[in-house]
Amino acid sequence: MKKKSTIYDVAKIAGVSPSTISRVMNTPEIVAEDTRLKVINAVKELAYIPNMMAASMPRRRTNYIGLIIPDITNIFFSNLVRGVQDVCEKHGYSVLVVNSDDSQEKEGRYLKLLYSRRVDGVILTVAGYREEEFPEEEISLLKKMNIVLIDREINGMTTPIVKVNNFAGAYSAVKYLLTMKHKKIMYLAGIEGTRTNQERKKGYLSALKEVYINWKKELVAEFRLDTAYQKIIHHWPQLKNSDDLPTAIFAANDLMAIGALKAFAQLKVRVPEDISIIGFDNIPFSDCTYPPLTTIAQPTYLIGQKAVETLLKVIDRKKIKKSIEFETELIERDSVCRWEV
Repeated sequence: MKKKSTIYDVAKIAGVSPSTISRVMNTPEIVAEDTRLKVINAVKELAYIPNMMAASMPRRRTNYIGLIIPDITNIFFSNLVRGVQDVCEKHGYSVLVVNSDDSQEKEGRYLKLLYSRRVDGVILTVAGYREEEFPEEEISLLKKMNIVLIDREINGMTTPIVKVNNFAGAYSAVKYLLTMKHKKIMYLAGIEGTRTNQERKKGYLSALKEVYINWKKELVAEFRLDTAYQKIIHHWPQLKNSDDLPTAIFAANDLMAIGALKAFAQLKVRVPEDISIIGFDNIPFSDCTYPPLTTIAQPTYLIGQKAVETLLKVIDRKKIKKSIEFETELIERDSVCRWEV
């Protein structure tokens, strides 16, 4: 990791004492404006982030780990957080959990906060914008920290990542629909540009291509239940009066599949008799929908555990695998049936 700038470095460049730096940070109103500007410029030049825990940190490690997730309302993350916490507690660590709301701005702010608090490491599921647009400022900050990614990669970084085989999971979902005699399978897509969505889309297309099916259709619903519901409500009447009516839907996550179930109930479209639906994740309560949701399960609890185990090795400078990939499993329930022509 790159050397972190200290308050003494800022003081040297600004030509003031470290105590003046502290006053500018904590009580700027009592500092002369010209002095304040010197300090602010020095802080920007060094990309300095104040160490808010310095006074209470007699040893090098803080025994805190940061966990940044993109959507705390997404039940997918509940098991993941539990897996992280269970392993952290076992090793004497506490977890600081923050929610980025899939916002690039919030994610950057929380990374700076965790860095300033000198957490020993961070587990990060990046916000759902395009990986190739990841801000350079954040990449620079991440390179100074012990980081393990979950699910979503960052272009240009060799950061350790724990994920599932998204391609294989999507491929197996569509292959299952094909064995149930469906040929018009629509993809209810996640956030465009994210590696997760790209890999699941590739799996979808690969399964269709393998059996020479050219029919394909996609609706982007951003991994959200409400967006999926709105997309189906809006587009289904148009599809119904065309030759493009699908007989099955592969949703890139369970929340979108549940949003589709809600929409079809309102539209009085029967699942699975009129349309089959398969999801991805096997979130809690996916077996409590009507009908119970057929889905692709990923081991979120184990992913959380493995992310912490990997991060602890990074902290201790031990040898690690750069990419740890779990396999998925098809869970058959009642939202898919054989298509009878």
